[in-house]
Amino acid sequence: MAIWKHPSHATERTKVSCWKTSQHQAHPTPLVLNRLPPEHMPDSSAAPTVLDMTVHSWLSEAVAEDAAATATHHAAADVAAQAHVEATEMVRVVADERITKAGETATKAAKAVADVVGIKAAVAEVAVDRRRWRPAHRHRARVSPRASICESFHFKLQPPPGSFAHRTRGGQPVPQPDPEITATEDKLVASTRGHMFEIGENSAKVPGRRGYGKLGTSIVLRANYLTLTTAYESNLTEVPWFRYEVDAPNLHKERDAKGKETLGFSRDKKCRLFDQIVAHSKFNGIIWATDNSKIIVTNKALPEVGKVPGWIETIVLPPPVGNSQNPTPNPPPNADQGAVARNTVKFKVTLVGSYAPRQMIEYLKSTTNGATYGGAGDVVQTLNIIMAKPPRSAASVRDVGQNRFFPHEGHPGHPGQVAGGSHPGCEKYELGSGLQAMRGYYASVRPAIGRLILNLNVTSGAFYKPIPLEQLINEFGGLRSYRDMEKAEGFIRMLKVKAVYVKKGQSAAFMVKIKTVLGFERNFAEPKKIVVVTRFSDAKGTKFQYVDRRTPDAPAVATSVKDYFYNIHGITLRRPDLPVLNVGTRADPQYLPSELCIVLPGQPFKRLLNGDQTSEMLKFAARAPNQNAMSIAGTANAPGNGVRLFRLRDTPDPQTTSVEPWGFRTGVDLITVPGRILKAPKVVYGNRKDETPRIGSWNLSQVQFYKPGRLGRWQVIVFNIDEQRGNALTPGDPEPLFNELGRTLGRYGIKMDQRGPTQTVTLEPLTEVNRATNDRAVETVYRNAKKNNVSLLFFVLPRADKWLYARIKYWGDIKAGIHSINSVGSKLQKEKGQPMYLGNLALKWNIKAGGVNHIVPNTFVKPLDNKTMLVGIDVTHPSPGSSGGAPSIACVVASTDEHLTQWPGSVRTQAGKREMVDGLADMVEERLKLWQKKHNGGLPDKIILYRDGVSEGQFDQVLTIEVPCFEAAFKKLYPPKSWPKLAVIIVGKRHHTRFYPTRQQDADTRIDRRTGDTVGSWNPLPGTIVDRHITGRIIREFFLQAHQGLQGTARPAHYTVLRDDISFEADELEQFTHNLCYLFNRATKAVSIVPPAYYADLLCERGRAYLFSTLAENHGSESSVFNASGNEWTSGVHPNLAESTWYI
Repeated sequence: MAIWKHPSHATERTKVSCWKTSQHQAHPTPLVLNRLPPEHMPDSSAAPTVLDMTVHSWLSEAVAEDAAATATHHAAADVAAQAHVEATEMVRVVADERITKAGETATKAAKAVADVVGIKAAVAEVAVDRRRWRPAHRHRARVSPRASICESFHFKLQPPPGSFAHRTRGGQPVPQPDPEITATEDKLVASTRGHMFEIGENSAKVPGRRGYGKLGTSIVLRANYLTLTTAYESNLTEVPWFRYEVDAPNLHKERDAKGKETLGFSRDKKCRLFDQIVAHSKFNGIIWATDNSKIIVTNKALPEVGKVPGWIETIVLPPPVGNSQNPTPNPPPNADQGAVARNTVKFKVTLVGSYAPRQMIEYLKSTTNGATYGGAGDVVQTLNIIMAKPPRSAASVRDVGQNRFFPHEGHPGHPGQVAGGSHPGCEKYELGSGLQAMRGYYASVRPAIGRLILNLNVTSGAFYKPIPLEQLINEFGGLRSYRDMEKAEGFIRMLKVKAVYVKKGQSAAFMVKIKTVLGFERNFAEPKKIVVVTRFSDAKGTKFQYVDRRTPDAPAVATSVKDYFYNIHGITLRRPDLPVLNVGTRADPQYLPSELCIVLPGQPFKRLLNGDQTSEMLKFAARAPNQNAMSIAGTANAPGNGVRLFRLRDTPDPQTTSVEPWGFRTGVDLITVPGRILKAPKVVYGNRKDETPRIGSWNLSQVQFYKPGRLGRWQVIVFNIDEQRGNALTPGDPEPLFNELGRTLGRYGIKMDQRGPTQTVTLEPLTEVNRATNDRAVETVYRNAKKNNVSLLFFVLPRADKWLYARIKYWGDIKAGIHSINSVGSKLQKEKGQPMYLGNLALKWNIKAGGVNHIVPNTFVKPLDNKTMLVGIDVTHPSPGSSGGAPSIACVVASTDEHLTQWPGSVRTQAGKREMVDGLADMVEERLKLWQKKHNGGLPDKIILYRDGVSEGQFDQVLTIEVPCFEAAFKKLYPPKSWPKLAVIIVGKRHHTRFYPTRQQDADTRIDRRTGDTVGSWNPLPGTIVDRHITGRIIREFFLQAHQGLQGTARPAHYTVLRDDISFEADELEQFTHNLCYLFNRATKAVSIVPPAYYADLLCERGRAYLFSTLAENHGSESSVFNASGNEWTSGVHPNLAESTWYI
């Protein structure tokens, strides 16, 4: 096997630019320093501003290292080098006094350099006292606010533990972005400008890239990508790839001629099929990988398997892994024959193509616009299958969705698991109610200009806890009532469990079965063997007929589940009063007591989390960028869990067995890319008072709104609850508070009629049983308000409640046509920060009143003008657990004023899980007619569509299905040959690209004036944009982080241009998009995505509120099916609100 010479694998020791000289040396000799050992790597669970003892040690090494690297005088260099060696040794100890000495050594090195260059003041900047360096887990590392002096030594203030800022691993400077990639991009863009290119199956045409942006301050960022280098690029012998497809009857879900969907193979059965196929002798000596669904790829051709007729064979699948091999007591006649019949599969394997990586690389490196490679998509898919093999074949790893892998804890002793059961990379966190969060990793190969790259990111998911099923149900909420049982049944439906049969007085199981829970027992189809069964019947009450086959010619007898397990299996049930599980089918139920079942690990929870679980998930998932970067890549001595999971880095080097046999290797360091920071625009309020945003935000103090709105009469409604501590407000007269609210609105310039009398309404406890009563109370409030000509109701609530919010919005938006704003009483009354809270309410108030909060001057600059309309489109889909047949909700919002403040919209239901918008032409026509009404009969001459929620695979559908709907509306309203110019830009939020600053001045940090600490999120600064090195060959795209990432790792928005009749230059579109993010009308900060997409998302969520019981709250009851004709709402809003931004 050829030996690869990859710089990332050349050595486990890293050279630093620290030169040691002596009288015997004519030339300096570099010191070689070990990288940090695993025990000195920062704890990834630590808060981003809290450094433990390990980081103090790491920081002392960095101080000494950077000081030594800058020494220019031989004598000073000798001192600095010796100090560095001493400090390096000391980072391996944890005793208090030796940590202190490490800090003092760092000071010694810095002083030596300071003496040489004459900057003695620098000593004070890096001096470390005993208190600062003592090992304390909650002690913060103090960093000097005077960074300029530190920079005299090329020493950068250090970020939180594990950061990739400025220097990495052994003090090596961050490498500059690959200049060859930049050169290739520049050559290619010269040939793509002005040309159209086909994409997708429908051959839709998109404009080529016109250029790259130049505005802003240039910076270097790390991105969560690894390089992928093929044997061809390393002048080694190529490894070809052969792609085969597997087919079998009913392998996949399909629809018959009547539209009925067939079940297809289960996930487990597919895995067993593919395991059997690749175990065949045809695969001897061949490296293979599979997606366990359809495709197998190999590094050699399978003997005698071609395209026609392929390889056809019939096999019998083994039982699921984990099932006991012990014979089942009392088996039915011909049980073995029946199992064989069910698991006999006739399959066919055919060769569908072979690929040489060289062709892909030549295509990506080509700088001519005519270069094409038809196999590009298949090559990328093949590489993703190859990359997924290590985690898929590892014990205790679950793949969820596309390219997401979660190490989990497994079950001790469970067949196929590692010793102890748990994967070494398993990270979990309690969410409550039977769920836990787990950390996983996403990997996807991406074609970029000049190279292939691997996107590797941290991801999080909610999973069922692998605990006894009875305990899981109790943690979920128990089975105290009929409604509890309904909820619990939805919670455990289709859950895989391990049934462990243990006789009384014994410790070892005599039989183990893997089963899937259909639900609690109920009488579905009245199968003949059932004698007595009722809804949620228990082990005593559920009776069925069976034949005891241990006795020849035994008659069928009726027995209860409780007696069956005692008489047949010798098991005395501890809780026969619990509902019995059905682990069979509707037609052929199989009964199992829940107390025998253990939940299998690694099962994702696919429904909506409740409020408390969401909060806990955020605590787990929202991590500082450096923590995620370290989890992904880590260091040489402590590889991150990400590269370990995919077997890209470990000791010894695993790539020789994981990816090298396929003819490629990956880098192990995150790549660097060129970026820029765009300047924030000014925002202007009333009286031409402007505010300059700082780190993406500004405040409302001492300003009036740019154009105050006007409302009629308004009224306060206080909702109390008839339960202990159920009042929305603390005791006392609330009128002063409401008067202050009115004065605040007035100070911002909002004009309103007199406030009506405050009304207090007492609701029943907010439980499902009281919903009909409480709903009538909400309806009554609106009915009375309508009689009194109230324009806006301000609701004060005792706590946030999704159902109550939904009903307030339904009755106000749909039935009464009255604006509403909700506030939780405890937040409203909180004195600290109350002016800011009231100001935020005023933002919503003014928009609902038709006003303009603030503007960004000169938003419309060349090539745009005031006759430009912006449009946002989004579709939201039913979540798992929604009612059967639940619809999707589609909406279109569009600007109506030159300040881009008012965004009325059209919203309606459509077929569930359909992304392309039905009836789009009518909704676009509605938006154009309203613009026409607001502009004295004029129509826009330019339209910019920001389309949200569309995947790459649907780009061509947007162009071939949705764009013609715009054209149909144009045909109705515009004269021939006078259609507006249209630009279509996709807004991506669900991608996995992340960026990490490489210098402190490019990161979101500040100096705490009280403590002198460097604090902040360490995310890139607002306005950070990247349009090179990780983008594709043809389509114009860029990543923009316009907002301040306050919590966790900031996610930039991804913008892709599919149509551009306006002919934007790169800087024009990027700056316009960035400025738009400062125009979100209910905030005083830049937002993460452009307002058109943001508003479309908000309107879709409002539509979900109108269908709350259908989309948000169904617990899996199969009797609950959506019926559009009988539902409360399917489209539109009350005419009183239709021309306003009512959903803000």
